[in-house]
Amino acid sequence: MKKFVLWLIKIFKLDIATIIEKEIIKYKYLTNGVIEGNIIVEGNLVIEGSLTVTGEVTVYKNNNIKTL
Repeated sequence: MKKFVLWLIKIFKLDIATIIEKEIIKYKYLTNGVIEGNIIVEGNLVIEGSLTVTGEVTVYKNNNIKTL
């Protein structure tokens, strides 16, 4: 059936638009500087030093994890 539909598209010279959605994960290591935009951390986040927030912080806690 797929071959037949592709054959019809070729015969009638139809332009079928396809939408491709991809999620790209980028890793960026900073020694000094500012990160602008939204940040999602999957895994552990370790901060050595201080954390200054001039906006809003949302924290989701998994109840299955025991903290010390």
